[in-house]
Amino acid sequence: MKRLRVELGDRSYPVIVGEGVLEHAGELLRRAGFSTAPIVVSSDRVLGLHGRRLLGSLERAFSKCPVIRIGDGERFKNHQTLAMLYRELLRAGADRRSWIVAFGGGVTGDVAGFAAATYMRGIRYVHVPTTLLGQVDSSIGGKVGINLRQGKNLIGAFHQPSAVLADTAVLQTLPARELASGLFEVVKCGAIRSRPLLAYLEKNLDRVGGCRSDALEHVVASAARIKADVVSRDEREGGLRMILNYGHTVGHALEAATRYRRFTHGEAVGWGMLACVGFGQQLGALTGAEAGRLSALIRRVAPLPALEGIRCGSLWAALARDKKFDSGRIRMVLLRRLGEAIVRNDIEPARLRRFLSGFLAARGEWS
Repeated sequence: MKRLRVELGDRSYPVIVGEGVLEHAGELLRRAGFSTAPIVVSSDRVLGLHGRRLLGSLERAFSKCPVIRIGDGERFKNHQTLAMLYRELLRAGADRRSWIVAFGGGVTGDVAGFAAATYMRGIRYVHVPTTLLGQVDSSIGGKVGINLRQGKNLIGAFHQPSAVLADTAVLQTLPARELASGLFEVVKCGAIRSRPLLAYLEKNLDRVGGCRSDALEHVVASAARIKADVVSRDEREGGLRMILNYGHTVGHALEAATRYRRFTHGEAVGWGMLACVGFGQQLGALTGAEAGRLSALIRRVAPLPALEGIRCGSLWAALARDKKFDSGRIRMVLLRRLGEAIVRNDIEPARLRRFLSGFLAARGEWS
C-alpha cells in the first residue's frame, strides 16, 4: 500500500492506495482513531460487487454497520437524494458523534459528503472510492455537493474527509467506459502538473486500460499525489487549486447542456481538454507539437461520445451559469506547456463563443 497525506493542519488526513485496502479498512480506520461503527452510504451495484469485503472488515473492527442505499449516476446527485439521506440518518439514530463511509463513485462521495457537511452542522466521513475517477479526483480535496437542473455542483461545501481508502483491485470490475472516464482525469493531472505521468501513460496506456495491477497502482498514486499536493497548498481554490479545473469549464457545460445523459464526467472533461488545447493555441499557448501530443493521448484513452446536436446557445447558457463565469468574464485554465497550467482571467466571452461554435460545428476539431 502507498500512503499519501493531505496536509491541512489539524484537518490533515491520509490517502491510502493499493490492492487489498478493503479487507484492511476496519483495522486502518480504527488505527486512525474511529471507535464506533460507521453508517455506510452506497448503491446496490457497489454493494453487490464489493460490499462483503468492506462490510466484513468494518464489522470485524467495530460492529454491524447500518447501510443507506442511494441510486447510481449523476442524475441522483440532487436534493431528493440528499433529503432521503437526512431521513435515513435520523432513522439510524445518527448524532454529532456519528460518521459516514461513502462507498462508491464520485456521485456517492459528493452526496454523502455533503450530507456529512450539513447534518447536525457537520459530522465526519471517510471516502472509500470504487471508481478510478473517484480514486484520483473527487475523493480528495473536500469538495462535496449536489447538482441543480441548471448546472453542476451549484450547491456545495468544502468538508474534508477524515481518510481516503482507495483499493485499486476494485477497478478491475469497472466497465471499460467507467475506467476510461477516470483515465481522462489522470491525463488531466499529467497535463497540468506532471510530464513524467504523461510519458508513463503514453507508454503504458494499454496496461492501465487492461487493469494491470502495477500500472493501476502507479497511475492512481501519481494522480492522487498531484491532487493531494495542490489541495495541501490551496484548500479553497484561492489560486493554485484552480488548475485542477483544466477541461472542466467546457466539460461541465457539456454535461449540463445534455442533462447529464450523454457523457460521463471524464468524457466531458476529455472534450473540455481538447477544447482547451484548440482555444489555447489560438491564444498562443502550447506549441503545435505539444498540442498534437496531448490531443493524441486524449483520443487514445477511448472514443468520445459525439458532439452532434449540441447547440452553441445551449452550451453557452450552461457555461454562463458556471461558477467560473464572473461578471461577464470567464476564468479558464490553459497550458503554458505540458505539465504547466496557468489560470487566465482575461478570456473574452465573444472570442470563446466563436471558438466553441466552430468547435461544435467541426465535431471537436479545430484549425
